[in-house]
Amino acid sequence: MLHYPSVRLSIMVFVLSSSALSFAATPTDQAVINSITNLNASQATPAKAIMIDYMKEVRLLSGELAYLSGVTFENAGRNFWGGYILTRPKLKQSRILEFGGQANDFTVHTVQYRAKPIDLIEIESAGSGQGQVSQTTDLVYFDGWKAKIIVTAESSSDPGRFSEKLGEEDCKMGGEIVSSLKILSASNEVIKTIQSSNACKNAKVTTKTEKIKIVL
Repeated sequence: MLHYPSVRLSIMVFVLSSSALSFAATPTDQAVINSITNLNASQATPAKAIMIDYMKEVRLLSGELAYLSGVTFENAGRNFWGGYILTRPKLKQSRILEFGGQANDFTVHTVQYRAKPIDLIEIESAGSGQGQVSQTTDLVYFDGWKAKIIVTAESSSDPGRFSEKLGEEDCKMGGEIVSSLKILSASNEVIKTIQSSNACKNAKVTTKTEKIKIVL
């Protein structure tokens, strides 16, 4: 008889521990899709025909742990197949973000801000049309659901207008811009590099750099 209370207590502790572990576990793909609160933002047909390509844990500004997913919207238009979903297990909710288009890649950088770790995310968007291609990389952090943009790097490729005289696009009228971001975690700074030229082969490339202080 004296052993029963301790047995019940052990069982209770085990159940609570198992529940806590389950709550903290990475959500399944289906759990993410079923918890979306703005399904009207889905580019998929039907709306829940969403493929989770990969998922990473991210820390919000408040310290809350969430999950960011790069996704593919099935049966979407050519410029709208890619996107992102932010999942917050604490709220048991997910939301489709405004980034994507023809991209669903992101990179997570952990920095120390005011002695606390926070994740900054390089998140990509892209589109194309009429021979032109554009890509945007935004460095963001999440304040709750809101993605706050720190800096944006824009890249584009334009072959130039068609020339009747040349019988092809005039590369001198086109342009190539390649922008990139380098996060300096130790100093909480970002180096933005922009390389630009016309669209001709072996064209002269101009490089500009800019240092941005990370302020949240």
